Amino acid sequence: METSENEILLQVFSSVFEEFAFMFVEEDGDEPEEDKGLCPCLLAEIGFTGSDKKGILEVAAPAEICDELAENILGLEQQELPEGAGENALTEVLNVACGYFLAEKFGTDEVFDLSIPETSKVSDEQWAEMASEGRYIRLLVDESPFMARVAVRQ
Repeated sequence: METSENEILLQVFSSVFEEFAFMFVEEDGDEPEEDKGLCPCLLAEIGFTGSDKKGILEVAAPAEICDELAENILGLEQQELPEGAGENALTEVLNVACGYFLAEKFGTDEVFDLSIPETSKVSDEQWAEMASEGRYIRLLVDESPFMARVAVRQ
């Protein structure tokens, strides 16, 4: 039985967050609720291109959890973080997770080129729409919401 992309995403993000940032991930099995007050949130995207496959990996998270991620990665306190540290931490996790995902999904013999990760801000309304549309796997990172999706085209 082939492992689904969402199962791979859960495995990958669990490993990356635990090993890279000492944070724990679990799948959020609850129905999407109206998450008011989470934002400002960030959406980060990275593209990948192989010999016959290409796609994107996206993640979305509240800025607060991105800052906590930066604190854990850098070993600094909140007030010591440089400007943009949360956004940089999210893109670094995305970059590492993309590499892990591609190796798990397609093996290590396939070579992929990765784009430079891009980030944008997400409003409460955009977050609610993303959470309810069913394209994203919803996770909890240390009890905070986190969404991820992958789209592969052949």
